[in-house]
Amino acid sequence: MPKWLEDELRRIPLWYHIREATDDPRFSPPFHLIEDVHRQPALLRQTFALQDQLSVLAERIVAETYEHLVFIGCGSAFYTSLLASFVFPRLTGLKAESMEAWEFYNYWQPPNSKTLLIIQSATGASFEVLEAAKRAKTVFKLPVFALTNTANSPIESIADVTVAYPTGQKAGPDICVVPTRLMLMYLIAIEVGKQTKFDLSLLARLAEGLKMLPDNVERFLQEQDAVVQTVAKRHYQQTCFFVVGGGPNWFTALETALKIEEESRTPCRAYQTADYPHMAISLLAPDRTTLVIAPPGPSYDRLHTCVRTAKVAGSPTISVVVEGDERISLEAEDIIPVPPVDELLFPIIGTVVGQLFGYYLGVAKGVNPDTLGTDQLSHARAWLTAFPFGTH
Repeated sequence: MPKWLEDELRRIPLWYHIREATDDPRFSPPFHLIEDVHRQPALLRQTFALQDQLSVLAERIVAETYEHLVFIGCGSAFYTSLLASFVFPRLTGLKAESMEAWEFYNYWQPPNSKTLLIIQSATGASFEVLEAAKRAKTVFKLPVFALTNTANSPIESIADVTVAYPTGQKAGPDICVVPTRLMLMYLIAIEVGKQTKFDLSLLARLAEGLKMLPDNVERFLQEQDAVVQTVAKRHYQQTCFFVVGGGPNWFTALETALKIEEESRTPCRAYQTADYPHMAISLLAPDRTTLVIAPPGPSYDRLHTCVRTAKVAGSPTISVVVEGDERISLEAEDIIPVPPVDELLFPIIGTVVGQLFGYYLGVAKGVNPDTLGTDQLSHARAWLTAFPFGTH
């Protein structure tokens, strides 16, 4: 690779890392991404240190009587915004919606209610997010709150309130920034719910579950890392994956599909639970794996049907289930068990499962999971075309 290109790529924050070549990439030293995955339990625990700051934000949401929350972001941050718009009404009683940031900039229409914009962004610097925030303030006269993983980012000069939790992420695909930002989102929602007294018994249950999540993520990584690696090796030659989830785990399916694509360059499609049997049947084949996100909850029975449908059509199946599962586990070709976690909180641990699976899939394929493809000259040029310096 030309020296000038190496120098240019190193200027891309977080996303590019030069590594020495080996004859077989599958036997190279561990990549940065696996370090980011395994640092997450400690990072998740540290989010609780921000509770006072998050409580002040929650108090403002309630005291200033916002009725409608709009969550925006790009990429994984859009997916976390989708989840926020699912979680907040259930925990706080407030109305919520989500939009991709550039769609918000171009197409959003204000409702007839007092509205707050909440931005999620790992870098706090994506130009789509910054332009959306400016439009929200100048055209729609909305207050703007921001959750980010980068201190002193450009969004801070626009947002009225910014909560930044740097994670020191080393790899290109969003890894530790996603579960930690989800933790911040849940903590805010629980605090708002307590102040609105929406469903105190649910909030108490989720608050307790949230405290246990770092330990559950740590136990999953300790006990199931080898299992995920083995499952990935069995499926690394597949041409594509279909990832299925319902309710809050529609987010988990979307994020898992994205991680598989980013880390292994394997095409994926995500489906909501009932859409899978309606839309995927004609695509099922032995070289296309179906992966379902299946904790106990309202979606479980239909996810069971999805697994049985895939089997009949000859599509290999992987199921992410809680320990002790006795139905889907009997049908799926491979299972990835995780500690029992409430369905509403499952996206945090489910995201880590997707990250780990995508990593080992990439390694088995001989792909560098750190780089988003920018270790190839064409993809490096594509990145610089999509995101000129200073726009991400």
